[in-house]
Amino acid sequence: MLLSGIFHTGEGIFWILCFSVALILFIAGIAYLIIQRKVRGEDLAKATVFEFIAAVILFLPGELFDNGTLRVIPVLKGTESLLTSILRTINMYMGNDYSEVALEGHPVFSTAYAALMTATNIALLVFAFGFLIKFLDGPLQKLRLLLRGKRNTYLFTDINEKTMTIAGSVPDKNRSLVFCSQGTELTPEQRERIEEMGGIYVNDPPEILIRKAQKKGEKLEIFLFGDSEDSNLSKLSELCAVFESLTPKKVRIYVELSQTPWDLYDHFLERNNAEFGDNLIINFVRTEENFAYNHLLKHSIFEGAIPQKAENGEEPARKIGVLIAGMNQRNLELFKAILHLSQMPGYRLSILVLDADPFGWEHMLQMIPEIHKSTEFSDALYDLHYFEGVDFATDKPEQAAEMYLPDFTFAFVNAEDDLMNLNLALRLQTFRYRRGQLEGYRIQVNITDRKLCTHWNTELLKNLTIVGDTASTYDYGFVTMSDIERASVAIHYVRYPKNTPEEDAAGKKPNKTWTQYCNDEYNRHSVYARTLSFKYKVAIIDEFYGSDYSITSTDRTWKIYEHMRWDVYTRTLGYVLTEQPLKDAVGKPERPLRDLAKAHSDLVPYEELDEETKSKDALKLTPEIVAILKSI
Repeated sequence: MLLSGIFHTGEGIFWILCFSVALILFIAGIAYLIIQRKVRGEDLAKATVFEFIAAVILFLPGELFDNGTLRVIPVLKGTESLLTSILRTINMYMGNDYSEVALEGHPVFSTAYAALMTATNIALLVFAFGFLIKFLDGPLQKLRLLLRGKRNTYLFTDINEKTMTIAGSVPDKNRSLVFCSQGTELTPEQRERIEEMGGIYVNDPPEILIRKAQKKGEKLEIFLFGDSEDSNLSKLSELCAVFESLTPKKVRIYVELSQTPWDLYDHFLERNNAEFGDNLIINFVRTEENFAYNHLLKHSIFEGAIPQKAENGEEPARKIGVLIAGMNQRNLELFKAILHLSQMPGYRLSILVLDADPFGWEHMLQMIPEIHKSTEFSDALYDLHYFEGVDFATDKPEQAAEMYLPDFTFAFVNAEDDLMNLNLALRLQTFRYRRGQLEGYRIQVNITDRKLCTHWNTELLKNLTIVGDTASTYDYGFVTMSDIERASVAIHYVRYPKNTPEEDAAGKKPNKTWTQYCNDEYNRHSVYARTLSFKYKVAIIDEFYGSDYSITSTDRTWKIYEHMRWDVYTRTLGYVLTEQPLKDAVGKPERPLRDLAKAHSDLVPYEELDEETKSKDALKLTPEIVAILKSI
């Protein structure tokens, strides 16, 4: 038997006691790690302590007993033996030999005892090595950051799928991607992804990293893309406090927001610009709006427009048929963008919206009070058909399409989950095939997980375009609006050039810089919309008007349509018509009052505008501006 005769001596009892205690500690160390959801460095350190104490205890019997005789009685000698056991535990990892530890006359127990010693020391070695790797990981990452030369730094204050995707799509070859973990334990997958993209993760607070980047004088872009809007705004306040204590150089901060109204931060942006100018620029990112604009930049709604017969002697228009299946934040932003971008000479929008919400139209009116279902109202042209309470699992979508828009040229399907979206897109494709329409339209289906598409039949997906996954939504270019922003800035300085030294010397008042102009978030987003619209205009003028770009500033029709575009854009933001301009106490037009009331006196037909306001609808497409627009 394993324990036969062992309890007959004091030595045997002591061996059993040490074996039992060591076994409990050995199991406790392993069990402690198993129950942890994420194993951190301190967890490995605690488990290492468990195993080390167990290893020391296992050496004690051999130190205290010699052939059944207790070697030492005094406490001092016992302490020396304990120290010897600790040294022997450490010594075995130095490659030195040690005498066999075994209880004579009990080979079976000695074998079990030796097996426990072996297992304990293996666990001790593994846990200690794991702790050492984690302990050195931070310093190694800091060393990598220190040794990097002068590079443009892209700092991410959160580590999640969004920031990983943005970082992986940064096109800058001279980039330094820095993730601030701030005490958060990274998963092995996150570490691997960061290392694959050449990034660095450190546990330092953003303030330290910012100061290091600014000392090198390189460009710094900071991304606040946490899991909540509150967290992003809180971190923005902390960063602004940091920059008040140092002079920023070429810093841009991107903050993801979705619910916070634009105008709440106008004063903050104005104050920030007055203090730092172009050295610190803050851009609030509306992810779904950015998706809509960048998506429409790559996929023009004017492609495939259907020529219509002329009626009542009017010039024939080309029909843009848009079907939007589902209504959510992404579809809403796409809907709003298409409404105003479609206001173009020679084109007419017909749009069909399918909404599962039985009160969808009522909710739409809460957001856009002056949207109209009628085919035409005084200052914009479109046909809107809004179906609410649609069950996408039935044939209601096909029935609605058959009734109101059988010849749609563009469909965007984002109604429910990925598989429902795919099934609905395939059904719409079948609907067109059965009508003998094999081309001349595009169906885009929102799929969040592209892995679902890996083994699909490509022949069935021939007319479908997969969009909307994280990789495209949080692409660096989409998030920063880099193409549209670059073009908008360049056009701004063509229209409002900086003063020459001679003009400064003559005391000429300088034009507003782009940053000053965009103190007001409405201005920046409005200019983005206009830039995309004029990108479309250039393509249409090239195709149908012999590249005569002067018509946008000289032809009355083009001016009217540009006003209609702005009118619809402003209404989609929730503005309504007010008969009298809002004025302050001294009778001057008051922009803040107008924005608070969401009311504008210029939401009228073009003919009712004064001449000064009309002039705003005549943007001259100079060769320089045309070149800028064609570059995006």
